Formats: sequence, C-alpha cells, structure tokens
Amino acid sequence: MPNERKELEKQLRAKAEEAIRKLLEKLPDKSELTMTDIENLVGEMGHEVTQSATEAIARREQAEPCEMICEACQVRMQKRGKRKKQVVTKRGEIELERQYYVCPQCGAGVFPPG
Repeated sequence: MPNERKELEKQLRAKAEEAIRKLLEKLPDKSELTMTDIENLVGEMGHEVTQSATEAIARREQAEPCEMICEACQVRMQKRGKRKKQVVTKRGEIELERQYYVCPQCGAGVFPPG
C-alpha cells in the first residue's frame, strides 16, 4: 500500500508540474495581463489538476465487482475485457478503463457502477 501511494503521489506531482508549465507558457507579458487573464489562466490550471487527480485516484481505487447479474434475465454476466468509458463527475468528465460485461442470454452490456 505505501508503494502504491508513493506511485500515485509521483503521478499527481507530474500532472501538477505539467499544468504549471502550461500556465507559464500561456502567461503573456506583464503589460498585457489583466486580473481576468490571471483568473482564467489559474482557473484552467486548477481545472486540469483537479481532472488529472480525480482520474488518477479513481483508476487506482475502483474495485472490480466479483460478478455482475443481468437486471432483465437475472443470470451472471460475462466479462468482455476492459473498455474506456467517459464518466461524468461533479467536476467534469474523466476517462476510466473499466471491465465491460455482457449478458449471455439477452446480450445486454454494462459497465459496473462506480
């Protein structure tokens, strides 16, 4: 567990440093900088860091269910491999890779909740 946290910390630091680099690259000359410009640039950086952190932590923490049961047929669904999925959060959309399940009876597909 401590190694996982260290790795997560390393990933989060790298994402934050990348966002700071992007902010500094976009920073215009002092004479052209307004408070609105500052707020917009810092807001973009904050949003990028928040999205990256949310995605990294969600990937690390999401638990795969032992089994999925089809709501319609009440039979055990089969794993069909991991797929990327856009997930809407309170802070925006993130992309996660989650196991995809299909019902062998009716063919319904589902990503587990989370």
